[in-house]
Amino acid sequence: MQQLYVIGWPIGHSKSPIIHNHWIKKYGLDANYAQKAIAPQDIAKFISGLTPQNCWGFNITIPHKQAVFANINNRQNLAKILGATNTISWQDNQLYASNTDGYGFNTNLSELSDWSAVDQPVIIYGAGGAARAILQSMQDAGAKHLYIYNRTTARAEKLLADLKIEANILNNKAELQACLATAGLFINTTSLGMNGETELDIDLSAMPKTGIVSDIVYTPLQTGLLKQAELQGLVSVDGLGMLLHQAAKAFEIWFGILPKVDQQLRDLVLNDS
Repeated sequence: MQQLYVIGWPIGHSKSPIIHNHWIKKYGLDANYAQKAIAPQDIAKFISGLTPQNCWGFNITIPHKQAVFANINNRQNLAKILGATNTISWQDNQLYASNTDGYGFNTNLSELSDWSAVDQPVIIYGAGGAARAILQSMQDAGAKHLYIYNRTTARAEKLLADLKIEANILNNKAELQACLATAGLFINTTSLGMNGETELDIDLSAMPKTGIVSDIVYTPLQTGLLKQAELQGLVSVDGLGMLLHQAAKAFEIWFGILPKVDQQLRDLVLNDS
């Protein structure tokens, strides 16, 4: 049996076992996918003990994406650019680091909106780990007029410098609100609004009615931001699809099968309490 894991600290919240075991069963594979809690100080020890026999591959969630990357020598070019990995596989009997987060985000966004037709500002809210993958995926997909806002401007500047991407930095909330008046796409890459916590403090009323609002948070599925977007008549894109599509790409890396992300799977994940 091929054993796979998702590692993190903590890890109990992860929906990845539900997703991957659903596909493993669907395609009749002799494999199993489980959670594994790994403390930050134990990352190197965990990786050094891996073999294809005891671990066919694994996913990485918070806070290990950069630490695991640092411990893997063979890396996909995108993972090198991002300095982080979320998917580890074996190639030529060596561990190989990939990053499917940007793929997951872009595939979900493209399925649920016509964002590629947008010739207006694309605003990325936040400059953390998720923003790295999303900003790079937007750049790679040919997004025009990229803008980024972060509470700490220096962090936004570092993000752009790290990725070598030219984008406009919005220095304060006033500049952000002014930019929204002509924006075609607004993306929340932060955890604001997750599990009923503090909602993102933003007024979407000035956004053009053709605008698209995307939120990477999927618990709850409809965040305060997306509720506001729907009340304004804007297209809203929830965060669950990003999780499912990045998982599908990881599954393809391990098994050579790109599974379909469908409503049955969405319902399966949403119904897991």
